[in-house]
Amino acid sequence: MNKIYLDNNSTTKLDPQVFDAMIPYFNEKYGNASSKTHYFGWEAEAAIEIARKNISDLIKCESSEIVFTSGATESNNISLHNILNLNKSHLITMSIEHKAVLDVCSYLESKNINVSYLKPNKNGLINLKKIKESINKETGLVSIMHANNEIGVIQPIKEIGGICRKNNILFHVDAAQSFGKIDIDVKKMNIDLLSISGHKIYGPKGIGALYINKNKKIKPLFFGGSQENNVRPGTLPVPLIVGIGEASKIASEKMESDFNYILKLKNLLLNQIKKEIPDVIINGDFKNRIPGNLNLSFPCIEGQSIVTSLSKVAASSGSACSSSVPKPSHVLLDIGLNKQLIQSSIRIGIGRFNTKDEILIAAENIIRTVKNKIQL
Repeated sequence: MNKIYLDNNSTTKLDPQVFDAMIPYFNEKYGNASSKTHYFGWEAEAAIEIARKNISDLIKCESSEIVFTSGATESNNISLHNILNLNKSHLITMSIEHKAVLDVCSYLESKNINVSYLKPNKNGLINLKKIKESINKETGLVSIMHANNEIGVIQPIKEIGGICRKNNILFHVDAAQSFGKIDIDVKKMNIDLLSISGHKIYGPKGIGALYINKNKKIKPLFFGGSQENNVRPGTLPVPLIVGIGEASKIASEKMESDFNYILKLKNLLLNQIKKEIPDVIINGDFKNRIPGNLNLSFPCIEGQSIVTSLSKVAASSGSACSSSVPKPSHVLLDIGLNKQLIQSSIRIGIGRFNTKDEILIAAENIIRTVKNKIQL
């Protein structure tokens, strides 16, 4: 049988409804949204504005505050680079951020930006006191991921946003893993910049968005056109934008039912595994977590990750962006796991299209694989 896909933190299957919405904009409604003198351009522009509204409704902002990008990585880059335009020299982030943030921070350090990498507690949550103590007169930007891509832990964004607002500090949130899965209200959370990805919510790859608080002025990374409020130049990919817009609309309609359904499947999988392997370790806070994420370590497992030995389950051993790199997960290291436990860890991402039967088969396959590897 085909492998059971349990890597939904890496990417998701394109929802058929999203696919159907995109098709006409490839071969029938193919106008350039920047063409303002004829129907084809107007049609494309109208479709883009509908998508913009669908996204803004999901995070409770004005549609004019949404800028389309190629994905969350680009949105992160635009956001973090603006520390260079603030006449400030200090940035605060977490040590367990995605490489799409950490690599930008590394670059910014070469531009004389001082970066504070705050380590989380053992459960993966940030200590708010650490943020307060790290702020100084040169702090211009705080960047904290909403939900971690490896352990799924949800950070207290509203509280962090309040700290930033009180200190007049720009607040950026990487919401690639949380957007469309849990409630986000950028105004109540005091978020100035929010990065969004399409392919994490059953939309197409190659498209994302950046929420920019209308009261904040953000400079572009590159130039060549006036599209997207002069923040992100270039001809807009209408089919992809229609796709992320439709995916956002579906997420808005299905968020609660998806949450409950996926959480039920996760609990089923975990309970099945714990029955047979009671010493399995759950990495990261179990309560403050996006519904589909499980990161598990199996003590007494020989050698490398068990992921490659799973015959029927497509899971991962960490971030998809770094899974080819043999280094231990920086996320698991920073929450205190030793290298042996990191090597025996797997990341499971359950999604909208998984079924109960798949979960039961996956549990059986994981249990059998782990038991075959336990040292005698």
